[in-house]
Amino acid sequence: MNRFLSISFLVIIHIVFTGCKKHDSAAPASTAPAPARVRAVRVEAQPFTPALAITGSLVSRSVVEVKAETTGRVLRFEKEIGDPVRAGEVVIWVDDEKMRLAVREAESTVAVAEAGCARARIADAHNKSELERAQHLVASGGITDKDLQAARLSAQDSAAHVALSEALLAQAQATLATARKHLADCQVKAPVAGEIYRKLSNTGAYVEPTTPVFSLVDNQRLELESPVPASDLGGVRAGQAVRFNVNSYSGEQFAGRVVEVSPAVDEDSRTAKVRVQVANPGGRLKAGMFAQGEIQTGAASQAILIPVAAVYRDDSSVRVSYVYVIDGGKARRRQVRIGREVAQKLEIVDGLKPGDMLVPERSIELADGVEVKLN
Repeated sequence: MNRFLSISFLVIIHIVFTGCKKHDSAAPASTAPAPARVRAVRVEAQPFTPALAITGSLVSRSVVEVKAETTGRVLRFEKEIGDPVRAGEVVIWVDDEKMRLAVREAESTVAVAEAGCARARIADAHNKSELERAQHLVASGGITDKDLQAARLSAQDSAAHVALSEALLAQAQATLATARKHLADCQVKAPVAGEIYRKLSNTGAYVEPTTPVFSLVDNQRLELESPVPASDLGGVRAGQAVRFNVNSYSGEQFAGRVVEVSPAVDEDSRTAKVRVQVANPGGRLKAGMFAQGEIQTGAASQAILIPVAAVYRDDSSVRVSYVYVIDGGKARRRQVRIGREVAQKLEIVDGLKPGDMLVPERSIELADGVEVKLN
């Protein structure tokens, strides 16, 4: 009996030992996770000029729609769209035959009125002389009081005739001036210097007063108009320098200067219009071009700038976000406070210092404390 129990105990020990050995040989050997491979850049202070990004359209300070001031048929309209014109230059000639005849008639009327006025002045001078003679004669008894009264009436009548003649002359001269104005209106002139923007009439067309015939645009006096959020207006003021570019001249920058900030904020968009005076001496820029640029809102200084792609944030308006830096071979999550954004870079006002090793792009493999290996 004791021998049977001893044999059974040995068999059980053998089975347990064999099973445990098989289990140990089947279990895989545990290994540590591979370090995440990342790229890192050293944080450095860089020259930085605070700026506010703006977009908008170039507009001309002088866009003029010119209308006809006379009635008639267009005889000449030789300018084409884009042609330059000088201030006061004749652009359109309207048929002026009737106006010339009216001027001649008015000139004749003036001549008649001038002759009548001269005749009235001669008669008036004679009657005044006769009145003086009568006054001397009546004193010596040479004529009666009745003769003196007649001389006085004649003098008064001639003075009234002079006044009437002068009024008729003034009326004739006004008619002549009007006729000459109507004749001058047959030449439609450019009120300002610029370029033909729209051609609204052509040779042979019939025009009348208030008919638009062409419009001018002065590209030498351009402005960039841009809406600026109310939250950013505190740093914008007249006189600040502006740099911008347009699609027509890729890679080339143009200069301007803030001349006005709207005194009121639009209630719907919560923005205010900022006007930027644009230098355009060569006339390359055109009204209507779309521009992108920035207002330099402060003096140049040193600041920490990092790529936008390095920052983890849910909303671009959020000022407090985080980045990853490398410290002791591990990724460390670092909270940062964001300042301004310019040219796909963010100003970091708190959370980073020069010398920190920054991971410049986001990665789903990173977490606080994860081991990393630099590429």
